[in-house]
Amino acid sequence: MHRFGKVLALVGCLSFGNLLPAAEPPATFDKDLQGEWHVLLGLPATRLGIDDEDTGLIGVQVNITADRFTVQGPGDRGGKLLTVDCAPLAGPFVDENKKPKPGKEAAAKLSGKLSGARRICWVTSAQGLLHVKILTEEPAPRSRYLSSAWGPGTDTLYLVLRRQPVPARSQPDTAVDARRILGQWTAVAHYDDAFLKEPGLSGKRSLSFTGQRVHELDDKGENRKGPVGFWGPYRIVEPAGPFGALDLQLESWAGGGAGLMGRTPSLYAFHGDNLLFIAYNETDRRPEDKRTRCQRLRSDGDHNLFILERAVLAEK
Repeated sequence: MHRFGKVLALVGCLSFGNLLPAAEPPATFDKDLQGEWHVLLGLPATRLGIDDEDTGLIGVQVNITADRFTVQGPGDRGGKLLTVDCAPLAGPFVDENKKPKPGKEAAAKLSGKLSGARRICWVTSAQGLLHVKILTEEPAPRSRYLSSAWGPGTDTLYLVLRRQPVPARSQPDTAVDARRILGQWTAVAHYDDAFLKEPGLSGKRSLSFTGQRVHELDDKGENRKGPVGFWGPYRIVEPAGPFGALDLQLESWAGGGAGLMGRTPSLYAFHGDNLLFIAYNETDRRPEDKRTRCQRLRSDGDHNLFILERAVLAEK
């Protein structure tokens, strides 16, 4: 009877266990990533119907739930531009070099301006930004999505997100901007040939603008020594279309050993007082008086892009 009682007890436990609700599958996005985000950089956007593929997504709201990533429409249009329903992958995905991807990856079902069964990969930087790569079509042989580097590609929608709203782009004003640029700035992202460079996902890079010069600072807050860096005299000149115009006279190898020195006509854009974008041409080696200003606020094979947040106000 004692043994029979044990059997009945076991059967009772099994029956009771069948009545328990099934365990919820794990969420794709951890709780600390869920909620509202805002686009700091979004490339490319042409297939999303955005007028400006370089800046058209800046400021757009993104909402993340446990298993859904939603990109809202820009401006006053409202509505959803892209919905990404996500599910965990059966196993890790590796790139063409057989190295684990940084961050996490999930299966993705796209709907809205883009559709299809794809993938999404994301990672959080030391600056608290969320970098997201969404595969938008079958990957090309040299797909940026398949690379461990972070940046846009022809088959990849690349988004950089931050928690705080992004102010609208300010109208360039030479007098106002000459004062607004003063102080110390931290590069939350720096792109070379459209790839995320220093600071990467864990690095830090600082610039200081005085009334006449821009200096790159080292980890001690002192002016960095050469040969590689970003410093020299500068002046803000008349705007170039919708963007501000910055004339740099770089005294360093801005892009490393193959970088540019001397006159470097550049573009800038303020979003509020504490967010600054700077695009500069690193490959124009013609005589200085023949060098032309870049036309777009972007990074590509010839241009680099800084995204800077204010760290310290200039002393009055």
